[in-house]
Amino acid sequence: MQKRYITIFLLFLTSLAALPLHAQRKVSADVQVKTVINGKVSTVTKSIYCNNNGRLVTSFKKPTTYYVVTNSKGEMQFYYPATNEVYTQIDQAFSSTGELVWLFMSGRIDDLGLGAYGLKQTSTSREDGYIKKTFSSSDPTKPVVEIVYENYLPIYCAYTSPEGKLLSKKYLSDYQRFGRFTLPLRVVDINYGSKKDSSVVRTLYSSIKVDEDAPEFSFEVPSDATPLQLPKPGE
Repeated sequence: MQKRYITIFLLFLTSLAALPLHAQRKVSADVQVKTVINGKVSTVTKSIYCNNNGRLVTSFKKPTTYYVVTNSKGEMQFYYPATNEVYTQIDQAFSSTGELVWLFMSGRIDDLGLGAYGLKQTSTSREDGYIKKTFSSSDPTKPVVEIVYENYLPIYCAYTSPEGKLLSKKYLSDYQRFGRFTLPLRVVDINYGSKKDSSVVRTLYSSIKVDEDAPEFSFEVPSDATPLQLPKPGE
């Protein structure tokens, strides 16, 4: 009998070890995005609802109220409740897998989702307790990306053009743990364009909820919504 209990206990421990580190089914968060460009500041507030199946619902609050529903395939719907209109677009660039919360909740921080865009790790180095990874593509026109990790969490990311020009930098900080889920609550992106369009974007995450139900997770665009067609260039 004792041997049987020991066997059951060992099986229990084995099942725990087999559980994925990032086992949450859904994560929601309030997000504030502040952009500074040419000395002008704009602020967007929204709430995001990420499902582990790749479905992402974003409820924009300010300055305009609307919903965006997308999935891992980049199938996206913009829904405007004030007019009951919907605009549909399909583009892999809009895939929900690019959302930072989804990357962290699914444990895909080894490359911050770069693999989905054809970039592969080409080198790794250690320096003063930090790990630096470099990613590049077989396409010579795509940028080279460097990610720096501290305690196995990404804290810095930089995109450099094939000619060696710095295109953008990303700083991730204020990491907090929510059960098995760790997320940077502050992200700052610095994008270097021409002198006229360089920008700084600060994203703050708050009110993180893990595996708590909310109606927004299952939000669907009403079936009677009017399809919206954007004007073609020149019209």
